Parts: sequence; C-alpha cells; structure tokens
Amino acid sequence: MKKFARYIEKGIIYVLIVMMSIILILATVELGYYLIRNIVQSDYLLMDLDDLMDLFGVFLLVLIGIELLDTIKVYLKQNQVHVEVVVLVAIIALARKIVILKVEELDGETIIGIGVLIIALSIAYYLIKKAGLMVCNFDDDEGTPKPEPPEKINPL
Repeated sequence: MKKFARYIEKGIIYVLIVMMSIILILATVELGYYLIRNIVQSDYLLMDLDDLMDLFGVFLLVLIGIELLDTIKVYLKQNQVHVEVVVLVAIIALARKIVILKVEELDGETIIGIGVLIIALSIAYYLIKKAGLMVCNFDDDEGTPKPEPPEKINPL
C-alpha cells in the first residue's frame, strides 16, 4: 500500500512539474511581450514608472516560480524540502508584493504588518542559516517531517 501511495505521490509531483514549467514558459513569454510593448509604445524608449513597477512584479513572479519548481524537483529526487528555499520564496513573494503596492493608498496597519512580515522572515532566514537546518526530511513510515541535524562547520 505504501508503494502504491508513493507512486501516486510521484505522479502528482511530475504533473506539478509539467504544469509549473508551462506556467513559467507562458509567464516568461508574457514578460518579454510586456517589455517590448512598453518600450515600443514609450517616448524615447523610456517606460512609465507604473509600467516599470508592473514589469518588476512579473519578473519577481517568474523568479518565484523558478524557485518553486526547483523545490518540487528536489522533493521528487530526495524526498526532502529545503527549508531555506521555502523561506527565500516567501521573502521574494513579499518583495514582489512590496514592489507592486502603492504605498500611498495603504493605511498604517497594513504598512506595519508588512514591516513585521519582513522582520519575521528575515529572522527566520537568519536562524535557519545559523542553525544549519537547510533540509527537512520526510519519514516514509509516518509522513511527518523530521529535521535533519545541522551540518558541522569545519573552522580554519
């Protein structure tokens, strides 16, 4: 039964990889089209600031997709989730949101909340790097995550 479940899981992961690849190809084509269209329609080959911010948002979205695809591929090969990459994707997603937001339209609580999220993700990333917890293995018997012990750093 466990073998059958593992085959189903691998099949789903392969489907996710194919779908994510299609999404990334389409998003990259859209990014290129959007860039060329804005350059051609602009005066003196300069883009409007709002168009430029939208372009950065789409670029960061493609970058997030690439990181997620990499995480899915590593999980397929090693049955591990790289915690560092997951936190990094969250940081990139937050950066994307910050780039496309219009700060003047936000209230104070939202800006404070975004600031707290930035600090929390930064601290999480720092602690993961400092502790050496880069990978979370999944036990095949129970399906629960087991953190991998920190790697020993050899001082010079």
